[in-house]
Amino acid sequence: MITLGLGLTMAQIFEPLKNIKKVIFVLIANFVLVPLLALGIVQWVLVSEGVRIGLILISLGGGAPFIPMVVAVARGNIGSSVGIMVLLLVVTIFFMPIAVPIMLPGVSVSSWDIAKSLVSMMLIPLVLALFINARFSDFAKRIVPFVAKLTSLATLILVATVIYLYTETIVASVSVLPVILLFFSGAAFIGYLTGGRNRHDRISLTIGTGLRNPPVAILVASQSFASEPMAAIVPLLVAIVGLIILFPLAKISKKSANKP
Repeated sequence: MITLGLGLTMAQIFEPLKNIKKVIFVLIANFVLVPLLALGIVQWVLVSEGVRIGLILISLGGGAPFIPMVVAVARGNIGSSVGIMVLLLVVTIFFMPIAVPIMLPGVSVSSWDIAKSLVSMMLIPLVLALFINARFSDFAKRIVPFVAKLTSLATLILVATVIYLYTETIVASVSVLPVILLFFSGAAFIGYLTGGRNRHDRISLTIGTGLRNPPVAILVASQSFASEPMAAIVPLLVAIVGLIILFPLAKISKKSANKP
């Protein structure tokens, strides 16, 4: 978030959100169509209770923190992707506490717990970096290459560590992977269609709608469904499967963008 903020301006982030029609389509795709997709999957495919809960939770939260990173690899519009990410984050804070009790009766979710997590981990670092870039642009330009390299290294270590730590979990949950793949592919395709003919919109929305927000889903699952460990594992698997699929696709998209 700090790296993104140091390289962007508020105008770049909020420019895509001025298109009201586009914003409405993004909200419908992420908070109506994707949850309906999850409901359809858990109703038509025989899954355990933990998997059912996990799929529903991951479908209700948008704005994954790694959306801009994948968009950058695909050489998409990073400012637009951050704008979409912030929009989805803000809506998720208010949407999940309302939607979770409706889709999972008997469960209550704290708006403050969700907001505290998202604001502290994502919005505050982003806003702080945007402020530094606005007030001390020369300083921001000097340090952003170093911060970007540090971010790339940290991301690589994070992905490698997660795969190492959860290898047994992934192997043990291999029977769930087709359901995870079906959900991710369906959500990403919804985002792709929502993006329309604009290449940058297609990239941002395919990635943003497909990845959802695993950290928030895991937070809710760990607090409200401790007796169902798969409820927290499913969002993690969605993130891992999504990134494994999206990074190669992003590389291909980057090569096609470089062609005259």
